[in-house]
Amino acid sequence: MMRNLFFPLLMLVSMHAFSQTESSLNRLDAQGKRQGQWFMQQPERMGEEAFSEWGSYDHGMRTGTWYRFDGQGDVKSIQHYRLGMLDGEAKYFENGHLACVGHYYGLNPGRDFDTIFVLDPVKDIEYQRVVSTNRGSVKHGYWRFYDEQSGRLTRELYYIVDELVSKKEFAVAPIDSSYYKKREAALPQNQKHFYAPPRDKQFHYTEIK
Repeated sequence: MMRNLFFPLLMLVSMHAFSQTESSLNRLDAQGKRQGQWFMQQPERMGEEAFSEWGSYDHGMRTGTWYRFDGQGDVKSIQHYRLGMLDGEAKYFENGHLACVGHYYGLNPGRDFDTIFVLDPVKDIEYQRVVSTNRGSVKHGYWRFYDEQSGRLTRELYYIVDELVSKKEFAVAPIDSSYYKKREAALPQNQKHFYAPPRDKQFHYTEIK
C-alpha cells in the first residue's frame, strides 16, 4: 500500500518542520514569499477532513512535485506544478490505492492568454488553441481511472483543453475483484502480526535533501 511507502516520509518531514529550532523548511525569501521546501498541516474544519502537504515553492509559486496526505498518513495525491499551476501528470489515491492518473496543462500566469498546440485525434492534425490564462490549469490529455482492489483500468477519458473528446469504459469482472481482495488480505502488512526487524537493524532517516 502507498501508506507503507509515504508514512515514514510524512513523519520525517513533520519532525523536521516542528521539532527543530532552525529548519530548512517553511522559509520566506527577501520579499516575504514562500521559498524552498514547505510542509503544512491543515486540521479538520467545517466538515473537511484533515490533511498535510509537502512540496516546494519558487518565490511564492508552487513548483515541482507536491504530495498530499490524509489524517491517517495515507497519500491522497501526487501532483506537479509549474509557475504555481498544476502541470503535467497527477496521481490520486483512495485508501492507499491508485485510483486515477490524469494530466494538466498549466497556463502561463504572466500573460493574459496562452497558446496550446493541440493534436486532433480524429484528423491527426496539429493546430493552435488560444486560451485565457484566468482558467489557471486545464485538463489536457488522458485521464485513466482504476479499480481500487484489482488495479485494473476501468475508464479512460481524453481531454483537449478541458473539453472531453472521447470516453471508454472497461468492465471489471466480479471474480477479479474477489481474487484481489483475497490476495491483498494475505499480504504481511495486512496481518495482525508481521515481522519487524530488530532495533539495531532498522533504517533511520536523518536528513532530507
